[in-house]
Amino acid sequence: MEGYLMDDRNWLLIVSGILGGTGISSFLKYLSTRRTQSIGVEERLRAEMFTQIDKLRSEIEQLKTELDHWRDKYLALNKEHVKLKAEFDKLTKDK
Repeated sequence: MEGYLMDDRNWLLIVSGILGGTGISSFLKYLSTRRTQSIGVEERLRAEMFTQIDKLRSEIEQLKTELDHWRDKYLALNKEHVKLKAEFDKLTKDK
């Protein structure tokens, strides 16, 4: 019976069980740390995207303000052009 417990095949099974368990445990630990690292990267990318969105929104507001300014200038010049054209037409009709 004693020789049966110390058989090479039994030692091989014991050692392979220990190494397999250690390998699986290491692999699971690797996966869990990889997942937390991935979450960290995703959070950083998400924060960066939100800052970019805020910058773009402020730029859009600035462009809207500038657009309103140029539209007001255009309308004022168009009004003056229509007025001058009417005066010109009036002067040319009288001759």
